[in-house]
Amino acid sequence: MTSAPTSRPTTNIPVAIPAGAPSGAPGTGTGPRTIAGSIPGARSIASRLLHGTPGRMRLYMALGVVAAIVLGAVSANALLSSQAAVERAANNTAQVVRAQSIHVDLLRADAVATNAFLIGGLETPESRARYEDAMARVATGIAEAAAAQPADGAALGALSQQVQTYAALVEQARTNNRLGLPVGAQYLTQASAGLRADAIPIITAVVAANDQRARDEFDRSNSSLQLAAGLLALIGLVAIAVWLAKRTHRYLNGRLTGAIALLLVALVFTLVQVAGVGSATRAVADGDFGQTVTLAEATTSANDARANESLTLIRRGSGAANEKSWKADDQAVRAALADVSDSDSDLETLTSQWSDYAAVHQQVRELDDNGQWDKAVAMSTDPSAKGSDGTFTTFDTAVTQARDSAGKDAVARLGELARTAPIAAIGVALAALLAAWLVVRGIGQRIEEYR
Repeated sequence: MTSAPTSRPTTNIPVAIPAGAPSGAPGTGTGPRTIAGSIPGARSIASRLLHGTPGRMRLYMALGVVAAIVLGAVSANALLSSQAAVERAANNTAQVVRAQSIHVDLLRADAVATNAFLIGGLETPESRARYEDAMARVATGIAEAAAAQPADGAALGALSQQVQTYAALVEQARTNNRLGLPVGAQYLTQASAGLRADAIPIITAVVAANDQRARDEFDRSNSSLQLAAGLLALIGLVAIAVWLAKRTHRYLNGRLTGAIALLLVALVFTLVQVAGVGSATRAVADGDFGQTVTLAEATTSANDARANESLTLIRRGSGAANEKSWKADDQAVRAALADVSDSDSDLETLTSQWSDYAAVHQQVRELDDNGQWDKAVAMSTDPSAKGSDGTFTTFDTAVTQARDSAGKDAVARLGELARTAPIAAIGVALAALLAAWLVVRGIGQRIEEYR
């Protein structure tokens, strides 16, 4: 006996047939409707939505919304990226100023210490105060610089140790000098040599590293290349508008045209803003920031020269190497001052002030070379307008003020440039959202008309 084949389970549950509707009698080929047959699949829904010209319009409407959002996102990101680069440039510029100040004050302290040593016995209270003030600024500067830029922490820690070693040797030299012991000169020359061999290279490297960081951020402040994606999105939206016009034979769509115009304005506005920030930061880099760096170089070379003048006298006839270093420093100062004088006529007086000091230095050397060491020392330590100490202090004060002013102006101008970017980014983003809404309304209108 053959059993009947087992039927496979089915989910085609009969659906109630409305009154008056055909029942689907046997043999007619028409069965009752089922749930599976009455619920269309997702693929069929998508196919119906995207079918024909209305379907393409819906697809292009979605692409137009994406294009508007992409343009807004890219534009806002370009503005915020430019702001972030400017802020980093400002922070690195401030760190350059801090590091340069440490460099200057180290050499200034050494210049004061070596010159005060020439007097013999206990140095004047004024000289001692100038030395201690310079060393206090060094200690404070190292702490502030380490807190501001963690990347410099290890180098500044090593610098702090070298500064402590230098200060200890200077104190030993001062003690022996007060007692009239010749060994004091050896301690002082050892301190100065160690400062230049061990401490100065560290702070020079810190200055160079932060200078490079600042210049890199100056270059990144112009993020206009990011707007290429926004331009492509705008071109795509224009292409959609052209297709829509040809397809519907309606060549003016107010809402879609408004969206394109709004996005174009947003893109141009962003480009102008970003390019303007890039140009302004470049002006700061070439102007105030460049002056800050150059004037710091002039100040460090000047104080190094001043220390070498004193060391030449301390060594009594065996300081030819120090005089050679003085001449190299003199050339470095004049070259730096020539650079800033070309860009700012107000700084031309610095050159004449340095020349005044250099002229007195030559008189000191002539006296020493002619065997008049005591007179040479007296002129080198003379704080009057005719003495080496007086003329150098005049120059040192003026060049330091000029450097500090340029550094503060650079940081302040960079801060102003970064201030408006968030507001501009919000405005551009809102414009893009409005444009996306106009795209939906504009193309949606054509879909309704096409029906």
